[in-house]
Amino acid sequence: MSTSDPFDLLLEIERRCQENASGLPATDTSDQEWVGVGFRIGNDKLIAAMDEVKEILDLPECTSVPGVQSWVVGVANVRGSLLPILDMKGFVLGEDIQHRQKGRVIVIDYKGFNTGLVVEEIYGMRHFLRKDETDELPEISESITPYVKKAFKQQSECWPVFSFVQMSRDERFAKASI
Repeated sequence: MSTSDPFDLLLEIERRCQENASGLPATDTSDQEWVGVGFRIGNDKLIAAMDEVKEILDLPECTSVPGVQSWVVGVANVRGSLLPILDMKGFVLGEDIQHRQKGRVIVIDYKGFNTGLVVEEIYGMRHFLRKDETDELPEISESITPYVKKAFKQQSECWPVFSFVQMSRDERFAKASI
């Protein structure tokens, strides 16, 4: 084809590209992917499902509340709403986070109310293929195991899946007052 019109040339190139293009894969990978937020409690690296996490915050300034368990840090004003803040290491392992001010807060929905959970470290979002799910759990603290039912293996790492929903059903979690 010999044409001097640049637009006709572009149309011809587009036609040839479409004739020779191979189709994209038809499978939707969203059904095959699981996404979570990685975090640490004590020495245990865990992951929680993204649909259980509302947001992640830096630790806000808290006001202590008298007559509560030691793992209740206090309440914070976050964007005009009171947010109860709980120390995950204190609740799960029975020992307070040493450098709490360096911790991060994972906000969950607890019975319709936002609740902040202080963890020692956040590893960010992690993507796994559902085929990498396993019932074989790595060694984790015994007091964490009631909240973990599965894990994901990725390369040499195994990430236990921590369930905030399961934890919030724990009778101790509902009884923060002394």
